[in-house]
Amino acid sequence: MSYYTDTIEKAAKWASLEFDRLITVQALRAKTKAVAHSYPRFFVMAYMHATGRYSFPQIAHALHLKDHTSVLHGLRRAHGHDGKGRTANKKPMWTKDQFVNMVMRDNPQPTASAEDIQAIGERNLRFVNGAGWAS
Repeated sequence: MSYYTDTIEKAAKWASLEFDRLITVQALRAKTKAVAHSYPRFFVMAYMHATGRYSFPQIAHALHLKDHTSVLHGLRRAHGHDGKGRTANKKPMWTKDQFVNMVMRDNPQPTASAEDIQAIGERNLRFVNGAGWAS
């Protein structure tokens, strides 16, 4: 099982509830820009970011995106800071607190100890350039 799989599956479960349809991990990783795939992908990006365990490059790697800027764009869209001319009375799609609450329900203790991080292995903890954490 991959380092990201458990978190992505939990996020897909919450996305399925939010969008009232089945959201699969394969659909989240699909190479398409269709709204039916991109909005759930934004949702999952925000969920993974709320866990506090993943960097932007790691989230991009988990969702098979090009690089971390795709994640930045997705988080801006998810939280309503996308520069699309939103007015003050229009609310963002989701607030950061909603994702923090979801993460807390799924993981009562979301912080990992140093031993847990070491046990995961350095092969999954890498930057975009592939040099790794302990280069």
